[in-house]
Amino acid sequence: MAFPDQLKIALASQSLAVDRPPATPLSSDIELRIEELKGWSGTQNSGVAVSYFFRQYALFVSAQFQLLTYHNGYFECPVEELAFNRVHNYGFNLLETHVSSSHFREVAANERFSAFHYILHEQTAKLIEAFQNHVKISPIILWENILGSVIWFYANLEQRDPRRAAADLEWLMNAANWAPMRRSHLAQLLGGRPLNRAVTGPLRKTCCLYKELPHFDTCTFCPQPN
Repeated sequence: MAFPDQLKIALASQSLAVDRPPATPLSSDIELRIEELKGWSGTQNSGVAVSYFFRQYALFVSAQFQLLTYHNGYFECPVEELAFNRVHNYGFNLLETHVSSSHFREVAANERFSAFHYILHEQTAKLIEAFQNHVKISPIILWENILGSVIWFYANLEQRDPRRAAADLEWLMNAANWAPMRRSHLAQLLGGRPLNRAVTGPLRKTCCLYKELPHFDTCTFCPQPN
């Protein structure tokens, strides 16, 4: 089945381009990609540039959870085959993720959590590890960058479909489901806070470092505002 054009348009609003080649792609070589990110984001600090990358990549992750919720599918795409494009939107230098619809896989209800595991491990954790081989930065910063977007998605879903949100969060909060990682990064970030409180007050333990970039201010939820 062809990937629906209307869904491509909807995903484009989340900085996810399907079946469209990037016009100004980042290099697939991680060392070169970091240098390109430094130039594009406007920093000389590699750690800040990598944190910036994962704030942008977070939109792809939350889009995957949205696809699983509303379209029973996700992009089972090796992270090496994801492409990242430099775009200028809203007056800022930003990134968008590019993926082929050939990677889209429909899943049955009992396969949903296997898809979660793939997104967390085969895509996100592997991408974090690839950058950490070249830059010294806490993985907690990167996970918080990513999961903040996921929390916003589930806070909205909870208002429409509380049972589905509760079931998904129960899986995501269970450290055993994150193996071979030793903890649930979502549980570590949320603590015991309900979703509606998590999106209305300070939540992070770390700074996302956006305040180190030109044209960006300190976030409202920054734990280190000074």
